[in-house]
Amino acid sequence: MLFPLVPIHMKSFLKFLLCCSAALVALEVSAAPAEYERDIRPVLEKYCFQCHGPEKQKSDVRLDVLSPDLLKDRPAAETWQDVLNALNLGEMPPEKSPQLGDPERKRLISWLTTEVKRAAEHLRRNATGTVLRRLNRVEYNNTLRDLLGIADDYARDLPPDSVSAEGFRNNGSALRMSDMQLESYLKAAREALARAVVTSPRPQVVRQTFDETFLDKGRGEIWTNRLSRWGTFAARLEHYPEEGEFAVRVKARAIPSRTKGYPRLAVSVGFRADVSAPSRELGRVDVKTDESRTFEFRGRIEQFPLPSKTQSKFPGLLVWARNAYTDGTNPGVPKQVSVATVVTGKDGPKKKRSKQWRFPDDPDFPEILIESLEFEGPIFADWPPSHHTEILFESDLRSTDEAAYVGEVLRRFMARAFRRPVGRPEVATYLNYYEQIRAQTDSLEVALREALAMVLVSPDFLYLVESLPADGNRRLSDHELACRLSYFLHSTQPDKGLRELADVGKLHDLETLKLQTRRLLNEDGAWQFVGQFTDQWLDLGAVDRVAINPEFYPDFDDTLKPELRRETQHYFAEILRHDLSALKLLDSDFVVVNEALARHYALSGPKGSDFQRVALPPGDRRGGVLTQGAFLLGNSTGADSHPVRRAVWLRDRLLDDPPPPPPPNVPALDEENPDFAKLSVRRQLELHRKDPACADCHRGIDPWGVALEEFGADGLLRAEILRKEKAGRKLVDLKIPVKADTTLPGGHTVTGVVDLKRHLVENKSEQFARALTSRLLAYALGRSLGLGDMAAVDDLARRFRADEYRMRALIENIVTSEPFLNK
Repeated sequence: MLFPLVPIHMKSFLKFLLCCSAALVALEVSAAPAEYERDIRPVLEKYCFQCHGPEKQKSDVRLDVLSPDLLKDRPAAETWQDVLNALNLGEMPPEKSPQLGDPERKRLISWLTTEVKRAAEHLRRNATGTVLRRLNRVEYNNTLRDLLGIADDYARDLPPDSVSAEGFRNNGSALRMSDMQLESYLKAAREALARAVVTSPRPQVVRQTFDETFLDKGRGEIWTNRLSRWGTFAARLEHYPEEGEFAVRVKARAIPSRTKGYPRLAVSVGFRADVSAPSRELGRVDVKTDESRTFEFRGRIEQFPLPSKTQSKFPGLLVWARNAYTDGTNPGVPKQVSVATVVTGKDGPKKKRSKQWRFPDDPDFPEILIESLEFEGPIFADWPPSHHTEILFESDLRSTDEAAYVGEVLRRFMARAFRRPVGRPEVATYLNYYEQIRAQTDSLEVALREALAMVLVSPDFLYLVESLPADGNRRLSDHELACRLSYFLHSTQPDKGLRELADVGKLHDLETLKLQTRRLLNEDGAWQFVGQFTDQWLDLGAVDRVAINPEFYPDFDDTLKPELRRETQHYFAEILRHDLSALKLLDSDFVVVNEALARHYALSGPKGSDFQRVALPPGDRRGGVLTQGAFLLGNSTGADSHPVRRAVWLRDRLLDDPPPPPPPNVPALDEENPDFAKLSVRRQLELHRKDPACADCHRGIDPWGVALEEFGADGLLRAEILRKEKAGRKLVDLKIPVKADTTLPGGHTVTGVVDLKRHLVENKSEQFARALTSRLLAYALGRSLGLGDMAAVDDLARRFRADEYRMRALIENIVTSEPFLNK
């Protein structure tokens, strides 16, 4: 039964958002303009206005009309900060332009440093207003999972999250809300609560065990208990649950290989295994022993495609297992052949023809022997299940005073959903709504579901609200701090330990806060931080946006793409787990790979799908994120490397020095011109730089990418670049020798990735430390950093370097920093 959305807070929602804008603050008086006109403007006019003045505005920056009063003009202050950074990095003026003399450079940097610091301090002291950030898809899904006690894909119908300029999906300014999106949240809330609060009687549990595969005539499917490169073990259930948690238990053992890795058991659920029908994989696991073991896979049946009850030709639900191990070879495919056999019957011997499988030679392929497959579902210890009784707790009040009972149910649920204590007036709003719905239904549970759904579409649930008290105190409350810490490191609501500390007001004790930070980092939930931060900071999703061209890389296996993404995540986790120097991100003497990636990179590595640390042999050029496939493939064309994309990524993600975007009228590389395509990348870029509109920027971009030309789009080392050239009507291969020697901005010469990594570690480590610090702080705060945060970033980066670039120390320092503790 669906009830209309009663607007108990719909009208107040927009009002709530509008009230979160920052209040105006009194502006300080600055003496900067007078000093600027006398000492600074003449220097800028001599060296800068020709590129950033009335005639030309490179990078959309015009300095001749930019306000010198940084206290009154915040956008101008941000631009002057960029100018200061460019001067400190030696990027301004450009190399081929007249250069500042030492006295002029010192005067300009001194004035900018003083004024930027004054503006930053002014912004820090006068910051005010309510901070508001919506939960992103991952946080929303995790929060509902922990709130309701049911693992499900709650965000499947929500629109994708927007990405901030820094690449983050948890930035409040990028996370918008629309009327349609709010309707999606309401739909998701109602569906979630329909599962969490049950009204049906205790369901019948289906338990069935299969010792032999389900035999059928299927289209080319090999039904068997012995799974090699081919073959399927299938079980068909005529009776099955339609909702609730279920388990599939497979008793199996490995028939191991002498030379290859572990066979990999994959279990799927759907209509049928032998036709193109809806299905979904339940899970995978390596089978590492030749002794029988039982492997359990769990899921919720609602997440899997179920056959129609009216289907008569092929009734029932199919659960099947296969061997998902791959070794990078293709011995061919099995064929069905007609075989004549002699069968002796009552009338004597007769010839009978039957179809049998003939397999290609496939020596030493690891196999799995299935001994049994068991299905059980729905699974519950008691009825009603625990996720129901966690909300509708046992109490005599239910029969004696329903309103009081429901009020207490709401209070408890709202406190967990809003992640803070709630007052009686708040509870009364939702209790009144419950009573309106209760008058339309005989079921307390149905009415309560609707009231709780309203809780789950309120701003206090969908947003991380950090309200500003009337006295203007910007310090986070203990409950707000618990939320900020938990969503930073676990991407979900605070757990019981954090809530209890917040309830007694102990979380602001810095030693307690550090202990909680260490605890969260050591728990399994920290993988949320590892996965989310690395995925967004390093843009690992780029591997899915680039299609590898099989004409140039015929041996590339597309199933490696998720493994390439996971490689960088596990590499980051290895550094964090063992508290290694973050400079290992730039260069190291080890990699973290599984069997598939070790084979791809031609390394001696682990067996199976688990990622392990592997020492590199002396002289190997790998080590660090710049040699990992996620970066190399994601910043390629799919047919070849793309030195400009790689260079921009390096400057942006690792050095926090992104070059300005190209003007709209600048031409791209002429890759379609056959004569142009014959040239080396170095020569192509040289010709591109002859265009005056391209030259200045590309002088500071291209060399970073040329140094990485040793790697193709597939992430592998190469000595030649393969191109295709037309010869008549045919395409012929054109091989161009790789040249990776170049001169970086500042005059430093490098030859290939080894020199480049050494240069970054030896000469850019401070810049890298500040870049990582600023990105990690922005992710922790869920907002972009501003000029008022720069002093904190400088201090955190200095301490990061003093702590020998240990990320655990950096995370603790961020959590105990002023920006993290304040609104």
